[in-house]
Amino acid sequence: MMVDGTIKEKGAVSLSELLAIAQRTRADAIAVDNVYELAPSLEELQRMLNSLTHTPKLVQVTMIGGKMYQLSSLAASLGLGGGKISPERAAEACAQLCFMGVGSELVLFESNETRVIVSKGRQPVQGGMSVERYKRNIESRILIKTKEIKNILDSKKIDYDIFVTKSSYGLERSVFIVYAPRDELFGAIKPIHDHDIQVRVELVEKHEPTFNPLASRPRKTRKITVHLIVGVDPGVTTGIAALTLDGELRLLISGKELGRGQVVRILSEVGSPVVVATDTSPPPEYVKKLATMLNATLVAPQSPLTVEEKRRLVSDFMGATPQNFKVKDAHQRDALAAALNAYLQLRPKLVEAREKVYRLGLDIPLEDVEALVAKGSAIWDAIRQVSRTCLVPGHEQLAPKAVIKTETLYLENLLNRLNEAYKRIQKLENEKESLLEKIKILEEQYNRILNIQNYELKKDKEIESLKIKINMLLKENNLLEEELNKIKNRLNVIENLIAKAAFGEFVLVTRVGSLDLASDLSRTGGVVVVGALRPDDLKHLREIRNKFKLKALIYEQIPSGAFAADLASFDIALLSLDEIRPVDRVRDVYVFKRDELEKAIVEKLQKLEKESRERTRKAFKDLVESYRIDRARLIKAEGEVAKQ
Repeated sequence: MMVDGTIKEKGAVSLSELLAIAQRTRADAIAVDNVYELAPSLEELQRMLNSLTHTPKLVQVTMIGGKMYQLSSLAASLGLGGGKISPERAAEACAQLCFMGVGSELVLFESNETRVIVSKGRQPVQGGMSVERYKRNIESRILIKTKEIKNILDSKKIDYDIFVTKSSYGLERSVFIVYAPRDELFGAIKPIHDHDIQVRVELVEKHEPTFNPLASRPRKTRKITVHLIVGVDPGVTTGIAALTLDGELRLLISGKELGRGQVVRILSEVGSPVVVATDTSPPPEYVKKLATMLNATLVAPQSPLTVEEKRRLVSDFMGATPQNFKVKDAHQRDALAAALNAYLQLRPKLVEAREKVYRLGLDIPLEDVEALVAKGSAIWDAIRQVSRTCLVPGHEQLAPKAVIKTETLYLENLLNRLNEAYKRIQKLENEKESLLEKIKILEEQYNRILNIQNYELKKDKEIESLKIKINMLLKENNLLEEELNKIKNRLNVIENLIAKAAFGEFVLVTRVGSLDLASDLSRTGGVVVVGALRPDDLKHLREIRNKFKLKALIYEQIPSGAFAADLASFDIALLSLDEIRPVDRVRDVYVFKRDELEKAIVEKLQKLEKESRERTRKAFKDLVESYRIDRARLIKAEGEVAKQ
């Protein structure tokens, strides 16, 4: 450890001990020959140093002018030792080189920005409370702490951005981007780490850390002359879009918890903002502050843009010319819509400014004139201001020249003539503005009348369309109700059939297409309904009768007359649906009244038995008569033989 160029302490320590010493002594810098010896990545270095309440500079003494040198070479060249050096001597050399101003500081954090995060505790222990009570308690505490920090910053007049995530009972989380060094917040905003909530006060990490030489200030970047119209959609997720004054899209991004400082740094890599636009009216406080920070003109619509208007603006723009950007979310869409809306408002003046500069034939930077016009200057005022800057001696010129007296007189004469022309043009423009204002008023009145008429027509069409839809829905509803009533009635009938069948009043009879399809007739009660009877069924009838004790067959299609007689020989009644009418049919099950079915079977069998007896008697009678005739013929033949 070096104090005022003198080594006070030395020895071997761990990384945690090194950080503790730097914290305890509030060291100005930690000097090393390679920063990656402390952590494997820039993110780890940022996390490590952000955990400290006092953050020393991190200096790599071997980085000079963007180039790395060997520590031993630097030490030898500056008289601090030569050859291979021990770790202890290397540490002394790093401290001495840093004190001499040799090396570069690794800048990991923004210099004047601090992040304050209020969120739930890391260990959400409920205790005896219910889940909802616990949640309400935590979220209300986060809300109270957020208001407390806001009041502190407001009372100290410290600039900040705030991003909140709302919840049912208060806030789930809040983030402040405070535009002040972290040291200024010590004592005012205290870090909290308990079970319920936590408050973290952190440095804001640089998007791209850089090495800045210790011996001199970092070089300033070249001033970018591309003037931008910037659309902003603020919120927890902020959308940013940037257009040039020619309407070319240069930037389209969105990010969570983007502070104004970070937005300014992002835009500075693209161009110089002259207009900041929003899609809402009145403009949000975030957008107002951003416009002030950028020294840009704020443009907002007279009334908030609707979602349909924003979609149309973005769709027309993206479809008009090929773009290298793609709209990824609603925040980018809204930001782009705001920038496009501002650009369309400014475009007539920008076109007019270009035409006037071209007509004058002046060799002045057109983009500077456009930037002044975009920021609200009158066209001729912008031309005069840029002309004086570029043409009149004593002002900064685009290209250094030796200005001679004759050129000076000529230019002064030219400016006088320009002033006279400006006055005449200004008078005409005033008259033009007056006429345009009258035209605008008349157009607004006409558009109002037209909108009222269109609204009435649209309303009538919508009413008629709704009436048609209502009538269709009513008809459909009636059909569905009828169908439902039919189903209910059918269910009632089926329930009644099942109940009567259970009490024995009705008989359930299975229906089969043909007898060979009857796989199981054991539960039919000896009765089955057949769709069609075929001659082949007689072959299996005896087997079916013996197996299933078949008493009756009820047919749907009329069989041949021989069936009844054949079936009678098996003591099986053959009935048609006309002879025994079913009460109902449920799919492949017929429902018959028991007494009617049994009566029909008995009557049919009795009829078949009677017909069988008649056939037997007739057959016997025919047999006797045939025998008598044959006997008489035989006796006659014998008598004739005897006579001979």
